[in-house]
Amino acid sequence: MNLSRFISRELDLSLFMAVCLITLLGITMIYSTTYNWELGSAGEVYKKQIVWALIALLGLLLTIAVPLKFYYAFAYILYGMAIFLLVLVLEFGDRRWFNLGPIYVQPSELAKIATVLALARYLSRRNLNLSRVRTFLAPVLLVLVPTLLVYKQPDLGTALVFGAILLPILFWAGLHPVVLFFIISPALSLICAFNSYALTAFTLLLAGVLFWVRPRLAGVLTVVLVNLTVAVGAPYLFYHKLHTYQQRRILTFLNPDMDKLGAGYQVIQSRIAIGSGGLNGKGFLQGTQTKFAFLPEQHTDFIFSVVGEEFGFVGALVVLALFFFIIWRAIQIATQVKSRFSSLVAIGLVSILIFHIFVNIGMTIGVMPVTGLPLPFLSYGGSPLVVNMVLIGFLLHIHRRRHEYY
Repeated sequence: MNLSRFISRELDLSLFMAVCLITLLGITMIYSTTYNWELGSAGEVYKKQIVWALIALLGLLLTIAVPLKFYYAFAYILYGMAIFLLVLVLEFGDRRWFNLGPIYVQPSELAKIATVLALARYLSRRNLNLSRVRTFLAPVLLVLVPTLLVYKQPDLGTALVFGAILLPILFWAGLHPVVLFFIISPALSLICAFNSYALTAFTLLLAGVLFWVRPRLAGVLTVVLVNLTVAVGAPYLFYHKLHTYQQRRILTFLNPDMDKLGAGYQVIQSRIAIGSGGLNGKGFLQGTQTKFAFLPEQHTDFIFSVVGEEFGFVGALVVLALFFFIIWRAIQIATQVKSRFSSLVAIGLVSILIFHIFVNIGMTIGVMPVTGLPLPFLSYGGSPLVVNMVLIGFLLHIHRRRHEYY
């Protein structure tokens, strides 16, 4: 294949360049967070990220080279392999990672893409009737298995990502918005369970929707029983089943000042870092929160705070613009492609990106609880970077084959 023709006509160069640019920015920020003023040099972390970026780029190119027909044919097998690895890491790994010498492999990252492929394979079937409850029970089970395994690691943040995949892909597959509301309703009951006024208001809303739609009796009973179980069981689960650190994260999300030196410390320091950056920032390598290590996990979970401190509102806006462009292009690809399977894969993958971006940035400014989810392409980490690059590889490949039906 002629390389120039491939680049000019078949590769979505704008999407590829945006991803490369934000990855380079991430390496630069990691360099800044590990820079030692006394030694006049940075640590080894940014060098490792460069190596991972090269490996990730290779993964992107390999993903483009493999036909999507292969992924369609082996979607369930890949999903089964991902589940096997999640079970294996619980028994023989370090709960979340396989320690392979200098390399740590995180199976939950691979499971995200495998779950998207399995969902897309199932939902791309002909004559699929999503109005029947039993039809979308299979997608729920496909998501529930990896969710529970990842939660057991324990990794609540990553476990929530699988739920974020399910809802958009079901909607894209043609699920009626009202049915989608009924699926979301247990999560809303969970949120409202700790406030009697909120729970009463939501119960009235749910009753109103049920009266308006008037589903079959079995459907009504299912919705009511599930929501009632969640509303009653949520407080019990919170106080008796969640780990103490998870409880603290939720409580300090609601009020960071209640534990300024403990669970709320990260959010408070993150706000200080971003706020002190002002319009143009303090300058590269000049962030005081970064320099004096007031901000924990600054090269991983809170790297957006470093961007805000050193490059200010302008720098943060550039990062958000790049993310917005990547998401916009991904959704465009999903709408343009002829293959139903490819379109569902694109929506599932972009849902992963959106959830990570929304939760991570929201976490740094205090509007989302601290979950430990990395910021795509910016945060340090080999497995997330490789998987995110492979994700982009899928989108680029789908764009290349957007006129094909299969």
